[in-house]
Amino acid sequence: MNYQLFIVLLCIAACKAFQLATTRSFGASLLKMNVEKVGVMAAGGTSPGKNLKPMADGTFKEAGAHLPEYVLEMDNGARAVVRTYGGNCFTWKTKDGMEVMGTRKDADTKFTDSKPYAGGAPHCFPQFGPGAIMQHGFARGMKFIPEERAKKLSFDRMIFKLEPTEETLKVWNHHFEYRFDITLRADSLEWDLIVINKGDKPFDITLGLHNYFDISSLKNLKISGPFSGAETLDRNANAKGKASSNDVVITTATDMAYMGVKGPIIITDTGKNMKLTLERKGFEDTCIWSPFGNDAMGYDKFICVEPVQLTPVQIPVGKFKETKFYQKVTAEKL
Repeated sequence: MNYQLFIVLLCIAACKAFQLATTRSFGASLLKMNVEKVGVMAAGGTSPGKNLKPMADGTFKEAGAHLPEYVLEMDNGARAVVRTYGGNCFTWKTKDGMEVMGTRKDADTKFTDSKPYAGGAPHCFPQFGPGAIMQHGFARGMKFIPEERAKKLSFDRMIFKLEPTEETLKVWNHHFEYRFDITLRADSLEWDLIVINKGDKPFDITLGLHNYFDISSLKNLKISGPFSGAETLDRNANAKGKASSNDVVITTATDMAYMGVKGPIIITDTGKNMKLTLERKGFEDTCIWSPFGNDAMGYDKFICVEPVQLTPVQIPVGKFKETKFYQKVTAEKL
Protein backbone atom coordinates (compact mmCIF):
# COMPACT_ATOMS: atom_id res chain seq x y z
CA MET A 1 0.00 0.00 0.00
CA ASN A 2 2.80 2.39 0.87
CA TYR A 3 4.51 1.70 -2.46
CA GLN A 4 1.30 2.33 -4.43
CA LEU A 5 0.67 5.59 -2.54
CA PHE A 6 4.21 6.70 -3.33
CA ILE A 7 3.65 6.08 -7.06
CA VAL A 8 0.40 8.09 -7.03
CA LEU A 9 2.03 11.05 -5.27
CA LEU A 10 4.94 10.93 -7.69
CA CYS A 11 2.57 11.08 -10.68
CA ILE A 12 0.71 14.04 -9.19
CA ALA A 13 3.97 15.91 -8.63
CA ALA A 14 5.07 15.21 -12.19
CA CYS A 15 1.79 16.51 -13.62
CA LYS A 16 2.03 19.74 -11.61
CA ALA A 17 5.60 20.29 -12.72
CA PHE A 18 4.58 19.80 -16.36
CA GLN A 19 1.65 22.23 -15.96
CA LEU A 20 3.88 24.88 -14.37
CA ALA A 21 6.47 24.52 -17.09
CA THR A 22 3.81 24.86 -19.80
CA THR A 23 2.34 27.96 -18.16
CA ARG A 24 5.76 29.54 -17.85
CA SER A 25 6.52 28.70 -21.45
CA PHE A 26 3.21 30.20 -22.62
CA GLY A 27 3.76 33.29 -20.47
CA ALA A 28 7.25 33.72 -21.85
CA SER A 29 5.94 33.34 -25.40
CA LEU A 30 3.20 35.87 -24.76
CA LEU A 31 5.68 38.29 -23.23
CA LYS A 32 7.95 37.83 -26.23
CA MET A 33 5.05 38.50 -28.60
CA ASN A 34 4.14 41.70 -26.75
CA VAL A 35 7.75 42.86 -26.68
CA GLU A 36 8.07 42.16 -30.40
CA LYS A 37 4.80 44.01 -31.06
CA VAL A 38 5.97 47.02 -29.07
CA GLY A 39 9.26 46.91 -30.90
CA VAL A 40 7.55 46.89 -34.27
CA MET A 41 5.26 49.75 -33.21
CA ALA A 42 8.23 51.71 -31.94
CA ALA A 43 9.94 51.16 -35.27
CA GLY A 44 6.89 52.57 -37.04
CA GLY A 45 5.64 49.30 -38.51
CA THR A 46 2.16 49.26 -37.00
CA SER A 47 2.35 52.32 -34.78
CA PRO A 48 -1.04 53.98 -34.18
CA GLY A 49 0.69 57.37 -34.32
CA LYS A 50 1.34 60.16 -31.89
CA ASN A 51 -1.27 61.33 -29.36
CA LEU A 52 -3.29 58.13 -29.73
CA LYS A 53 -4.40 55.99 -26.83
CA PRO A 54 -5.60 52.36 -26.79
CA MET A 55 -9.28 51.59 -26.31
CA ALA A 56 -10.91 48.55 -24.70
CA ASP A 57 -11.86 47.10 -28.09
CA GLY A 58 -8.26 47.10 -29.30
CA THR A 59 -8.55 50.22 -31.44
CA PHE A 60 -6.93 53.59 -30.88
CA LYS A 61 -8.28 57.12 -30.70
CA GLU A 62 -6.69 60.53 -30.49
CA ALA A 63 -6.16 61.72 -26.94
CA GLY A 64 -8.81 64.27 -26.08
CA ALA A 65 -11.04 63.26 -29.01
CA HIS A 66 -14.67 62.29 -28.45
CA LEU A 67 -17.39 60.51 -30.34
CA PRO A 68 -19.49 62.79 -32.57
CA GLU A 69 -22.69 61.52 -30.95
CA TYR A 70 -23.95 59.47 -28.02
CA VAL A 71 -27.02 57.23 -27.95
CA LEU A 72 -29.37 56.97 -24.97
CA GLU A 73 -31.65 53.92 -24.92
CA MET A 74 -34.33 52.38 -22.74
CA ASP A 75 -35.45 48.77 -22.63
CA ASN A 76 -38.92 49.77 -23.83
CA GLY A 77 -37.44 50.95 -27.17
CA ALA A 78 -37.22 54.69 -26.46
CA ARG A 79 -34.07 56.19 -28.00
CA ALA A 80 -32.37 59.61 -28.11
CA VAL A 81 -29.17 60.77 -29.80
CA VAL A 82 -27.07 63.71 -28.58
CA ARG A 83 -24.35 65.24 -30.73
CA THR A 84 -21.15 66.55 -29.19
CA TYR A 85 -21.34 69.53 -31.56
CA GLY A 86 -23.80 71.92 -29.97
CA GLY A 87 -24.74 69.42 -27.23
CA ASN A 88 -27.88 68.99 -29.29
CA CYS A 89 -30.38 66.15 -28.85
CA PHE A 90 -31.53 66.19 -32.46
CA THR A 91 -33.68 63.06 -32.29
CA TRP A 92 -35.78 61.37 -29.63
CA LYS A 93 -38.11 58.53 -30.51
CA THR A 94 -40.67 57.16 -28.09
CA LYS A 95 -41.17 53.50 -27.26
CA ASP A 96 -43.65 53.42 -30.16
CA GLY A 97 -41.09 54.79 -32.61
CA MET A 98 -42.69 58.24 -32.80
CA GLU A 99 -40.24 61.11 -33.40
CA VAL A 100 -40.53 63.93 -30.87
CA MET A 101 -37.79 66.36 -31.90
CA GLY A 102 -38.32 68.42 -35.04
CA THR A 103 -35.96 69.41 -37.84
CA ARG A 104 -36.10 72.25 -40.30
CA LYS A 105 -36.06 71.39 -43.97
CA ASP A 106 -32.92 73.51 -44.44
CA ALA A 107 -31.03 71.86 -41.55
CA ASP A 108 -27.53 70.44 -42.00
CA THR A 109 -28.70 66.83 -42.04
CA LYS A 110 -25.26 65.67 -43.23
CA PHE A 111 -23.89 66.88 -39.88
CA THR A 112 -20.88 68.70 -41.26
CA ASP A 113 -20.85 70.74 -38.01
CA SER A 114 -20.23 73.88 -40.06
CA LYS A 115 -23.15 75.73 -38.46
CA PRO A 116 -25.63 75.19 -35.60
CA TYR A 117 -28.13 72.43 -36.32
CA ALA A 118 -31.60 73.77 -37.13
CA GLY A 119 -33.55 71.24 -35.12
CA GLY A 120 -33.53 69.28 -31.88
CA ALA A 121 -32.95 71.40 -28.78
CA PRO A 122 -30.12 73.92 -29.35
CA HIS A 123 -28.59 75.55 -26.26
CA CYS A 124 -28.99 79.35 -26.40
CA PHE A 125 -26.16 80.49 -24.11
CA PRO A 126 -24.87 82.89 -22.81
CA GLN A 127 -27.48 85.02 -24.54
CA PHE A 128 -30.91 84.21 -25.88
CA GLY A 129 -30.98 87.41 -27.86
CA PRO A 130 -31.14 89.92 -29.23
CA GLY A 131 -28.17 91.43 -27.43
CA ALA A 132 -24.51 92.37 -27.51
CA ILE A 133 -23.26 89.13 -29.11
CA MET A 134 -24.60 86.81 -31.82
CA GLN A 135 -28.27 85.84 -31.76
CA HIS A 136 -28.87 82.88 -29.38
CA GLY A 137 -25.24 82.92 -28.21
CA PHE A 138 -22.33 80.69 -29.19
CA ALA A 139 -22.96 77.41 -27.31
CA ARG A 140 -25.11 75.87 -30.05
CA GLY A 141 -22.15 76.12 -32.45
CA MET A 142 -19.45 74.66 -30.20
CA LYS A 143 -18.23 71.19 -29.35
CA PHE A 144 -19.21 70.03 -25.88
CA ILE A 145 -17.05 67.72 -23.78
CA PRO A 146 -18.70 64.42 -22.74
CA GLU A 147 -18.08 63.90 -19.05
CA GLU A 148 -19.89 60.83 -17.76
CA ARG A 149 -22.41 58.12 -18.66
CA ALA A 150 -24.86 56.66 -16.13
CA LYS A 151 -27.29 53.92 -17.14
CA LYS A 152 -29.82 52.28 -14.84
CA LEU A 153 -33.00 50.30 -15.36
CA SER A 154 -35.09 53.46 -14.98
CA PHE A 155 -32.94 55.93 -16.98
CA ASP A 156 -30.01 56.49 -19.32
CA ARG A 157 -28.00 59.68 -18.79
CA MET A 158 -25.07 61.55 -20.34
CA ILE A 159 -23.29 64.57 -18.87
CA PHE A 160 -21.64 67.21 -21.07
CA LYS A 161 -19.85 70.46 -20.33
CA LEU A 162 -18.72 73.55 -22.20
CA GLU A 163 -15.84 75.82 -21.24
CA PRO A 164 -14.47 79.05 -22.74
CA THR A 165 -12.05 79.06 -25.66
CA GLU A 166 -9.92 81.78 -27.23
CA GLU A 167 -12.77 82.43 -29.66
CA THR A 168 -15.47 82.79 -26.99
CA LEU A 169 -13.29 85.08 -24.85
CA LYS A 170 -12.96 87.44 -27.81
CA VAL A 171 -16.72 87.96 -28.01
CA TRP A 172 -17.67 87.36 -24.35
CA ASN A 173 -14.76 87.78 -21.96
CA HIS A 174 -15.91 85.57 -19.08
CA HIS A 175 -14.67 82.30 -17.62
CA PHE A 176 -17.53 79.88 -17.12
CA GLU A 177 -18.61 76.27 -17.05
CA TYR A 178 -21.90 75.39 -18.72
CA ARG A 179 -22.86 71.83 -17.89
CA PHE A 180 -25.93 69.79 -18.73
CA ASP A 181 -27.18 66.34 -17.85
CA ILE A 182 -29.58 64.83 -20.36
CA THR A 183 -31.65 61.94 -19.04
CA LEU A 184 -33.85 59.60 -21.05
CA ARG A 185 -36.61 57.83 -19.16
CA ALA A 186 -39.38 55.50 -20.34
CA ASP A 187 -41.68 58.31 -21.52
CA SER A 188 -39.71 61.52 -21.01
CA LEU A 189 -36.49 63.40 -21.68
CA GLU A 190 -34.91 65.78 -19.14
CA TRP A 191 -32.28 68.53 -19.32
CA ASP A 192 -30.51 69.68 -16.13
CA LEU A 193 -28.44 72.80 -16.84
CA ILE A 194 -25.82 74.25 -14.49
CA VAL A 195 -23.91 77.51 -14.99
CA ILE A 196 -20.79 78.21 -12.92
CA ASN A 197 -18.76 81.42 -12.82
CA LYS A 198 -15.04 80.57 -12.74
CA GLY A 199 -13.91 84.16 -13.11
CA ASP A 200 -13.27 86.88 -10.53
CA LYS A 201 -16.38 89.01 -11.07
CA PRO A 202 -20.11 88.31 -11.54
CA PHE A 203 -21.61 88.23 -15.02
CA ASP A 204 -25.15 88.27 -16.43
CA ILE A 205 -26.72 85.78 -18.81
CA THR A 206 -29.96 85.14 -20.63
CA LEU A 207 -30.58 81.69 -22.04
CA GLY A 208 -33.02 79.13 -23.33
CA LEU A 209 -33.54 75.77 -24.97
CA HIS A 210 -34.69 76.33 -28.55
CA ASN A 211 -36.88 73.22 -28.76
CA TYR A 212 -38.00 72.08 -32.19
CA PHE A 213 -40.88 69.58 -31.99
CA ASP A 214 -41.94 67.34 -34.84
CA ILE A 215 -45.60 67.76 -35.84
CA SER A 216 -48.01 66.36 -38.41
CA SER A 217 -49.21 69.82 -39.48
CA LEU A 218 -49.84 73.19 -37.86
CA LYS A 219 -53.54 72.80 -38.61
CA ASN A 220 -53.61 69.82 -36.19
CA LEU A 221 -51.77 71.67 -33.43
CA LYS A 222 -52.84 73.39 -30.24
CA ILE A 223 -50.51 74.82 -27.58
CA SER A 224 -52.06 75.24 -24.11
CA GLY A 225 -50.70 76.76 -20.92
CA PRO A 226 -51.07 79.65 -18.43
CA PHE A 227 -50.80 82.28 -21.19
CA SER A 228 -53.94 84.34 -20.52
CA GLY A 229 -53.09 87.73 -19.01
CA ALA A 230 -49.33 87.36 -19.60
CA GLU A 231 -47.42 90.29 -21.04
CA THR A 232 -46.23 89.53 -24.55
CA LEU A 233 -43.60 90.78 -26.96
CA ASP A 234 -44.29 90.19 -30.63
CA ARG A 235 -40.76 90.08 -32.00
CA ASN A 236 -41.89 90.22 -35.61
CA ALA A 237 -43.83 93.47 -35.07
CA ASN A 238 -41.69 94.69 -32.15
CA ALA A 239 -44.93 95.29 -30.27
CA LYS A 240 -45.90 94.65 -26.66
CA GLY A 241 -49.29 93.29 -25.69
CA LYS A 242 -51.18 90.91 -23.43
CA ALA A 243 -52.33 87.35 -24.10
CA SER A 244 -56.10 86.88 -24.06
CA SER A 245 -56.31 83.08 -24.09
CA ASN A 246 -54.63 80.01 -22.62
CA ASP A 247 -54.66 78.35 -26.05
CA VAL A 248 -52.37 79.24 -28.95
CA VAL A 249 -52.92 78.19 -32.56
CA ILE A 250 -50.53 79.09 -35.35
CA THR A 251 -52.08 80.74 -38.42
CA THR A 252 -49.36 83.27 -39.28
CA ALA A 253 -45.61 83.79 -38.86
CA THR A 254 -45.07 83.82 -35.10
CA ASP A 255 -42.22 84.94 -32.84
CA MET A 256 -43.92 85.62 -29.53
CA ALA A 257 -42.43 85.94 -26.05
CA TYR A 258 -44.71 85.35 -23.05
CA MET A 259 -43.30 86.97 -19.92
CA GLY A 260 -43.63 85.07 -16.66
CA VAL A 261 -45.19 81.99 -18.27
CA LYS A 262 -43.40 79.16 -16.49
CA GLY A 263 -46.16 76.65 -15.77
CA PRO A 264 -46.64 73.39 -17.67
CA ILE A 265 -47.31 73.75 -21.39
CA ILE A 266 -49.16 71.09 -23.37
CA ILE A 267 -48.69 70.60 -27.11
CA THR A 268 -51.50 68.55 -28.63
CA ASP A 269 -51.13 67.10 -32.13
CA THR A 270 -54.28 65.30 -33.29
CA GLY A 271 -52.57 64.25 -36.53
CA LYS A 272 -49.89 62.29 -34.67
CA ASN A 273 -52.22 61.33 -31.84
CA MET A 274 -49.60 62.69 -29.44
CA LYS A 275 -49.46 65.01 -26.46
CA LEU A 276 -46.25 66.64 -25.20
CA THR A 277 -46.03 68.19 -21.74
CA LEU A 278 -43.23 70.69 -21.17
CA GLU A 279 -42.22 71.44 -17.56
CA ARG A 280 -39.37 73.59 -16.32
CA LYS A 281 -37.56 75.20 -13.41
CA GLY A 282 -35.46 78.35 -13.47
CA PHE A 283 -36.72 79.50 -16.87
CA GLU A 284 -39.19 82.33 -16.17
CA ASP A 285 -40.53 82.92 -19.68
CA THR A 286 -41.74 81.11 -22.81
CA CYS A 287 -41.20 81.75 -26.51
CA ILE A 288 -43.20 80.28 -29.41
CA TRP A 289 -41.72 80.49 -32.91
CA SER A 290 -43.00 79.41 -36.30
CA PRO A 291 -41.85 80.71 -39.71
CA PHE A 292 -45.38 80.14 -41.02
CA GLY A 293 -45.46 80.11 -44.82
CA ASN A 294 -41.72 79.54 -45.25
CA ASP A 295 -41.56 76.44 -47.43
CA ALA A 296 -37.74 76.47 -47.53
CA MET A 297 -37.74 75.80 -43.78
CA GLY A 298 -40.52 73.22 -43.99
CA TYR A 299 -42.65 75.37 -41.67
CA ASP A 300 -45.60 72.97 -41.49
CA LYS A 301 -43.63 70.09 -39.94
CA PHE A 302 -42.27 71.65 -36.76
CA ILE A 303 -43.07 74.06 -33.96
CA CYS A 304 -40.69 75.74 -31.51
CA VAL A 305 -41.89 76.03 -27.92
CA GLU A 306 -39.02 77.22 -25.76
CA PRO A 307 -38.35 77.67 -22.04
CA VAL A 308 -36.31 80.87 -21.83
CA GLN A 309 -34.90 83.36 -19.35
CA LEU A 310 -35.26 86.78 -20.96
CA THR A 311 -34.50 88.90 -17.89
CA PRO A 312 -30.73 88.79 -17.21
CA VAL A 313 -29.64 86.55 -14.33
CA GLN A 314 -26.45 87.34 -12.44
CA ILE A 315 -24.08 84.40 -12.00
CA PRO A 316 -22.06 84.73 -8.77
CA VAL A 317 -18.36 83.99 -8.56
CA GLY A 318 -17.40 80.58 -7.17
CA LYS A 319 -16.94 77.09 -8.52
CA PHE A 320 -19.36 75.72 -5.91
CA LYS A 321 -22.08 78.30 -6.62
CA GLU A 322 -24.29 76.65 -9.20
CA THR A 323 -27.13 78.41 -11.03
CA LYS A 324 -29.56 75.75 -12.22
CA PHE A 325 -32.20 75.41 -14.92
CA TYR A 326 -34.31 72.39 -15.82
CA GLN A 327 -36.60 71.14 -18.57
CA LYS A 328 -38.66 67.94 -18.79
CA VAL A 329 -40.65 66.89 -21.86
CA THR A 330 -43.09 63.99 -21.51
CA ALA A 331 -44.57 62.28 -24.56
CA GLU A 332 -47.91 60.49 -24.41
CA LYS A 333 -50.51 59.12 -26.80
CA LEU A 334 -53.85 60.91 -26.89
